[in-house]
Amino acid sequence: MASSNAELQERCKLYYKFTKVLTLKVAQIVVQSRQGKKITHEFNSKLPDNGVESSPQWFNLSIPDEPGITEDTKRVLNGEVVDALAKVLCIEISLHTVDGDDMVLELWTVKLSPGSEVCSPSTVYYRMSVMLKSTLTISRITPAYKLSRSQHNESYKISHKIYGGEPDYDVLGEKRKTIKVSELHTPIGTLMIEVVYRTKMTIMPEAKQKIEYEASPATAEIMVKSDHFYTESPKKNRNEKKELDLSKPLTAGAFVDQTKIQELHRTLSEQLPPEPPMAWLLAEKEKMENKMKMLTTSDTDNALTTSDHENANQPSCSSGVGAPSSSSHAVSRAIEVPKPKNGDKYTGLMEFPFADGSPIAELANFYQECLQARSISDEWTDIVIDSGSTDSESLSKQLKMFEDAVPEFDNMVASMFSNSEGSDRS
Repeated sequence: MASSNAELQERCKLYYKFTKVLTLKVAQIVVQSRQGKKITHEFNSKLPDNGVESSPQWFNLSIPDEPGITEDTKRVLNGEVVDALAKVLCIEISLHTVDGDDMVLELWTVKLSPGSEVCSPSTVYYRMSVMLKSTLTISRITPAYKLSRSQHNESYKISHKIYGGEPDYDVLGEKRKTIKVSELHTPIGTLMIEVVYRTKMTIMPEAKQKIEYEASPATAEIMVKSDHFYTESPKKNRNEKKELDLSKPLTAGAFVDQTKIQELHRTLSEQLPPEPPMAWLLAEKEKMENKMKMLTTSDTDNALTTSDHENANQPSCSSGVGAPSSSSHAVSRAIEVPKPKNGDKYTGLMEFPFADGSPIAELANFYQECLQARSISDEWTDIVIDSGSTDSESLSKQLKMFEDAVPEFDNMVASMFSNSEGSDRS
């Protein structure tokens, strides 16, 4: 009977020791993770040369002990593990900025509640090892761990505080989240580890006492960093989108699979609407048509100006009524310059891209000028024919009048000869 009681007491002492070491290791894991340190889970089975291990590896985890964290945890436990954990051991992680603002990031709690379960020490040891590994994993997934990796003396620092008693969760703000890390039933009670962390990372300004400064305006000015944003710097539009030019071919970058590019081309060709072949040449065709229209208009204006000038300098006929009608007819005919019948045929020579500066384009322009010059010469030939017909009519009238007057001229000549013969005889 005495041996069984002694064995039970030895087991209880062993459970107390396991619980104490577990609490110390939980504090080491949480605080060191917020200091940016790494912890390996590999177990070192080799002993030092002297045979004595300074920092024994518990629960198959190589967790180096920091004296400051160990002292703070032992101070809270105060040699009474069960009583201290029954009152809840808290590990508070807070953030301190260089401006003097504070913000509590998370609260870790280790507590022992009533309730027991009969199990062997080896089982408790194994389950505590799993419990400690769960704590190691979860300590690196909360937002505080990400902040701890970015902490700097010039921005903010993360500190810890270990104390006993019920924690105040209101300091974590609204919409806080709770993670139940692990729960273990042991013969001395139910051991639980939880973490409650903040989700809203906003430092609210606290009501501070107003301090009146008697300073000059020069000292009251706000100093701005030299690399501050300038007011004239352009604002970038985040929703800015580049226009996609479908007329340009797709270009592949380096190390691109050509088969995928071909599949992309086929997919785009099926999705895009059909367009006529060589559609990009339509712009060149319109350009050449506009140029030909301008050349035709300028040549027509020059022809009209020349014809008007020549009509103004042409002398009027002395035949009376026929002259004005012929001149007005000539002017009207000069204004109506007909287009060549085969003009479209020769203009079609210019309807191809890149015609500027080519020998074919120069030949086509020369041929157009020749056609226009020939049409103008034909008009002037018609005008000369009309004026010639009018002059022949007047001449025929004069000749008929002279033929009718031939006898009179003969009588006059005969009388003149008779008068001259009479004077000679006398």
